[in-house]
Amino acid sequence: MEVLTTKRFEFSAAHRCWNADWNEGQNQAVFGKATTPFGHGHNYVLEVTVAGPVDDRTGMVINIVELKRIVEVVLDRFDHKHLNEDTPYFRDRQPTTENLVQVLWSLIVPALPHTIRLHRLRLYATSAIFADFYGGGTANFSRSYSFSAAHRLHSAQLSPGENQQLYGKCNNESGHGHDYRFEVTISGTVDRVTGRVMNIVDLDRAVQPLLDELDHTHLDREQAAFRDRPSTAENVVLYLWECLEQVLGTRLHWIRLWETANNMFEYGVSEP
Repeated sequence: MEVLTTKRFEFSAAHRCWNADWNEGQNQAVFGKATTPFGHGHNYVLEVTVAGPVDDRTGMVINIVELKRIVEVVLDRFDHKHLNEDTPYFRDRQPTTENLVQVLWSLIVPALPHTIRLHRLRLYATSAIFADFYGGGTANFSRSYSFSAAHRLHSAQLSPGENQQLYGKCNNESGHGHDYRFEVTISGTVDRVTGRVMNIVDLDRAVQPLLDELDHTHLDREQAAFRDRPSTAENVVLYLWECLEQVLGTRLHWIRLWETANNMFEYGVSEP
């Protein structure tokens, strides 16, 4: 029986995305601001999740102090470095989040005790952009979006009394609102040329019409999708999936929706 253990690490690094075989316009179209000639930087956050049996003597999967030592030795190769200029790993590939997380995987795995399995690496470039890697042939890339909307929890299939009892204050006839935030997770192979599962510009372009549709609206009164179903967060996350699946197809892997900082709802093809 395996137990999962996760520890978070931070390191700072600079990088630049640029394909020497492309002209400036092509590079700008794919990499945007990341093409700046002197590079830019991130405070990267790395979550390392290992799996293994619980040792009968120590009661641990791995001593966190030991895991910290192993990972920090690896991260020392990248911390306060320019990924393109100061490391050997990105001379023939782009230093994207997807590529960097795979490089880190290749360095951490051999350093772990043989009884421990590296289950997942999650690397945040920013709070809104991160990549997951499980060691297979594909990677997951996630990006965060937000919209503000009002709604009222009410079901036409329930009586006024039942609605009030079920939804409480959320049944207020005038409605209330949220700053919704959701993560879109794309899964696929990392492109050898761009270093990405999907071009961020293309992902943003796919999501933007949905943001334009929902942002600063009243879901029940202005959105046809919620005329016949309650605008619960469960139904909202399903609606996000339905809309994005039409444009992203099988690349769409998972959607995670925050209605508030304390309430999160998820839907996808398999847990990321």
